[in-house]
Amino acid sequence: MMCRVDGLEIYYEVYGEGMPVLMIHGFGIDHHVMTGCMEPVFRRRPGWKRIYFDLPGMGKTRGTDDIRNADDMLGAIIKFCDRVIPEGPFLVAGESYGGYLARGLACKVPERLAGMLLICPVIVPERSG
Repeated sequence: MMCRVDGLEIYYEVYGEGMPVLMIHGFGIDHHVMTGCMEPVFRRRPGWKRIYFDLPGMGKTRGTDDIRNADDMLGAIIKFCDRVIPEGPFLVAGESYGGYLARGLACKVPERLAGMLLICPVIVPERSG
């Protein structure tokens, strides 16, 4: 499915029903890394609505000149959440750079989060080159 956020088309897939869990993958990959590691966990656990998406510039979501840094990326994720999870709390699971972004959600919209799972999260990003 696609979700339009300020001219950006974000690709996402939804599995199951129940409490929403937003899955954020790492840098330079796509949602498949999260479906691969998380779907086995939920296979026999009903009651969870898993939302996997491709970050802007990765997978099936094209990039945009409006996203220049992690703050811009986080802003796009918050707007995506507002569209796809318009009401109530949700959980977030983030892997690597996705963990860094999940921590940003905890900072910017703590009232929306019911919990967070960090998988090998980036703690202090370093620029190379």
